[in-house]
Amino acid sequence: MSVLDEVLFMQARLFRMFREQCQLSPSQANEIFEQQGIWCFIEECYDYLHLEGDEAVLSDIFRKLSAQGVAL
Repeated sequence: MSVLDEVLFMQARLFRMFREQCQLSPSQANEIFEQQGIWCFIEECYDYLHLEGDEAVLSDIFRKLSAQGVAL
């Protein structure tokens, strides 16, 4: 499995967890991920993020969104 595959799998897992926790539709969650740079955050920080569990990374995403002024 390539690193790109691993990044995509992580993005998919975190996207699903985010949607479920926030009770958002796929399009609503994707809009947040795109506008707030979450897709890029996961890709660019993968080397660090993959060392944590998905729940910890999801917490990082929520902290990042909060710091950017996104209220969920």
